[in-house]
Amino acid sequence: MDNSEYKLVEPCAEIHPGAMLLEYLESNCWSQADLARRTGLTPKTISEICAGKAPISLSTSLTLEKVFHRPAHFWLNLQRQYDEDIARRKIMNESGSWIWWSKKFPIKELQNLKLLPDSDNALTNAEALLSYFRVSSPDGWKNIWNTSEISFRQTRRFDVSSECISAWLRVTEHYSESIPTSEFVRDDVLASIEALRKCTVQRAEKGIPNAQAICASVGIKLVIVPAFSKTGISGCARWLSSNCALIAISDRYKTDDQLWFTFFHELAHLLLHRKSHKFIVDNAVDNLFDKVIDAPMQKQEEEANRFAADTLIPPTELAEFIRAARFTDESIKTFSTHLGVAPGITVGRLQHEELLKPHQGNK
Repeated sequence: MDNSEYKLVEPCAEIHPGAMLLEYLESNCWSQADLARRTGLTPKTISEICAGKAPISLSTSLTLEKVFHRPAHFWLNLQRQYDEDIARRKIMNESGSWIWWSKKFPIKELQNLKLLPDSDNALTNAEALLSYFRVSSPDGWKNIWNTSEISFRQTRRFDVSSECISAWLRVTEHYSESIPTSEFVRDDVLASIEALRKCTVQRAEKGIPNAQAICASVGIKLVIVPAFSKTGISGCARWLSSNCALIAISDRYKTDDQLWFTFFHELAHLLLHRKSHKFIVDNAVDNLFDKVIDAPMQKQEEEANRFAADTLIPPTELAEFIRAARFTDESIKTFSTHLGVAPGITVGRLQHEELLKPHQGNK
């Protein structure tokens, strides 16, 4: 394997300010003992500075300012640059391990979204990834990830990666940063549900922006985020602060019933489970009705599913429609228009209830 992309560029040799001090002594034809007498500094202090073993302190810089007629900040800047070079070299020596850490993340997917600069250099990508996560090292990422208090609703159908999931979640934060919102008030959210249901009958390019505007007016940032490999994420619901929430939906699902069911499922988590979960990530298929690995979350997931299903199609209305037992394209359209939801939502519900076969009604 060609390891050329992993070679690190060594910085220039660090120059201790003591080297400059020696030059000034030479230009003035002074010995270190002469300088000690002129400054009142001990010969040992002068010797250690000249040998690069001791730093130039603030008090020493003020002393040298008087003797050599160079301002204190000149000497302090030399010391600062030396300290920075030493620290940078230490980081460079450690950064080889960053490359292998960064390779676990979906670099190309983040680059395609223009969230990381285009580069084939592994170290450049690792540094960009750290900057994107706003951490200084892989340990910083690990500390943040381990303390994020994420409740992960996982199913058995996906090979998932913590690194890929964290990258997707960081994208949701990035997308939400520019969205202004009002304060979250639960009663206002409940009052907005009917308006949100009406968004389902609109084409996606209109319905989603309208839903985003409604959500923002009641303290919820709603974002649609491209799906990432090794996540299987359908959506997430989290609290960004005590009065601002975020709903993020993956574009992995394209149909009306999947999109809007996922949205109302995540909305349910905000309304019903705030005290028990501040950050829920849903990894699921089949409109979130599949079996959950994490058994303790099963009850909350069932509640969120029921909220979404009943909000989109009220149980009494559905029961009456099912009793009629006429599931033609025309009857589905009429029923959906009566409810004020997209026909695809009705089709998805009937397929889930096994009243339609998976291929029926899809057009």
